[in-house]
Amino acid sequence: MLLLAAMTPGFAFHQAMSHYRTKDTRSSTTEVVELFGVGALTTSAGLLLTLLIGELAPFLVTLHDVPRASADFREHPWSWVGAVVMTMVLSMVLSTVVGVYAGRRSPRRTGAAVREGTVAVHAFTDRAGPDGKRKPFLAVELSDGRLVEGYARYVSTDPDPARRDIVLQQPIAWTGPGNVPRTRSTAAHVFVPASLVRVVHISYPYIAASSATSTPPHRSRADR
Repeated sequence: MLLLAAMTPGFAFHQAMSHYRTKDTRSSTTEVVELFGVGALTTSAGLLLTLLIGELAPFLVTLHDVPRASADFREHPWSWVGAVVMTMVLSMVLSTVVGVYAGRRSPRRTGAAVREGTVAVHAFTDRAGPDGKRKPFLAVELSDGRLVEGYARYVSTDPDPARRDIVLQQPIAWTGPGNVPRTRSTAAHVFVPASLVRVVHISYPYIAASSATSTPPHRSRADR
């Protein structure tokens, strides 16, 4: 039970942090230490908060009940059950908050949902520019001669390169094939099957905040 109590909040911590930071930026040893370390700390904090709340809520265990736990459990079993549930809930909430904070503060945070497993993780999460905040803009050459452009939203890192699909998010633009000019797409997202991808060009264009979601940026030589 103690092992489970420590692991569950630790898992919540990892899940919350994974929304902002790719998993492979930490070693397996670090993850295990975080799993038990954060879990143990938040469980202890949750227990302490529960005991303090018990001073105000008569249906929970108080600090005075701890020294005579065995006898008090026989007299008021539901108070102890409620205390355990309250402790778990508080520890989960604390772990999630800590995970979100750690993820947002991470230098490897990313707005695109990219999972660990291949070198594509770094290619699609690295930022550029003086402040390191320019997001990668992808220009994907397709096997039929067309070019589709947009910011990365989801990227599959399946071990099989033929299954590494890409989802682009707006602003999105299409070019070709042949002499067909570059046109803006009204779609919010575009799913690009890996089987159609020939080459992916990555650039880091500067986009003003007022036009970040309106017009696809042009890739200059400096951006390529």
